[in-house]
Amino acid sequence: MKRIGIAVTESRDWTAHAIYSAVTETGNNPFMFRLHDVSTELVADIHITTGDLDLETLDAVIVRDVGGGGGEDMSYRFDVLCNLERSGVLIVNPPEAIQVSANKHMASYLFNKHNLPTPETMITADINEAFIAIRKWGRAVVKPIFGFKGQDIHCSKDNDRTRKVLQNALDKRGVLYLQQYIPNPGRDIRAFVVDDHVAGAIYRAAPSGSWISNLSRGGTPEPCTVTSEIGELACGAAQVVGAVYAGVDMVEGPDGLSILEVNGTPSARGIFEACGVDVTREIVQVVSKL
Repeated sequence: MKRIGIAVTESRDWTAHAIYSAVTETGNNPFMFRLHDVSTELVADIHITTGDLDLETLDAVIVRDVGGGGGEDMSYRFDVLCNLERSGVLIVNPPEAIQVSANKHMASYLFNKHNLPTPETMITADINEAFIAIRKWGRAVVKPIFGFKGQDIHCSKDNDRTRKVLQNALDKRGVLYLQQYIPNPGRDIRAFVVDDHVAGAIYRAAPSGSWISNLSRGGTPEPCTVTSEIGELACGAAQVVGAVYAGVDMVEGPDGLSILEVNGTPSARGIFEACGVDVTREIVQVVSKL
C-alpha cells in the first residue's frame, strides 16, 4: 500500500477528485494538498509540510496542477516538487517535464529538434521580424510563451491592428511568440498519453464565430478515433518533454497533423464526458507500479 499525494491548486477540481478516487480504488492511501499551502523549514532536519502532513513521508505525488503566476511563489512551488524528488519521493509528472511543457518556446524547440511536425514558429522581441514571419505565413497565432486555457491569444494578419496586438504583447511580456496559423476544420485534437500509449482522444470543436477550441473558452468535446498517426505523434511529443502522462494538442491541416503543444497537467474531464474514458485510473495504475 502506497501513500500517494495529489498536488492541486483548486481542491474542488474534477480531475483531482477523480485521481483521489482512483488512488482509493487501487488500495492506496490518497493525500490531497495544495502546493500553495506547503511550508519548508530549513533546520538540521529539513521539514516540507502542509498542515500535519510531512510530504517527505509520501511514496509518490501526482501533480494535478502547479498554478499560475510568474513570481517567487511559482518558483517556490516548483522548488518544493524538485526537493521532494531529491528526497526520494516519486513525482509524476516530473517537475522538469511540467516546466518544459508549460514553456511553449522550449516545447516547440524540442518538437523541431526531434523532427515532429509542428507549425513554423518565431520567438523575437523585434516587431519587424514578427511581421516578416506574418507576411510569409499569411496569418499567425500570437500567444504567451507561458499561457493556459486559450487566454490572450490572437489570430493576426499583416495590418495595423496586429501592430497594436504585438506592441501590447511586447510591452506586457518582453518577447513575442508567433506560430503559423494552420487552416483546419474548426477543431483541434487532444490526445491523452499515459505511459507511452494513447489512452483516448477527443476533438475540441470551437464555438460558432470563434477559432479557439479550448474547452475553457466554450469548445465542445467530441469523440475522436485514435489513428496510428495520432498515436505516434502524441507519444513522440510526450516523450520529448519527458512526461509520464500528458495532453497533446494537434491540429488537422492540409498537410496532415501538426503538434501545437503539450499540457503536462491536463484535465481529464473532457475526455470522460465525451468518451467515458477515465484516464486518471491509468495514471494511478502507472504510479502504483513505479
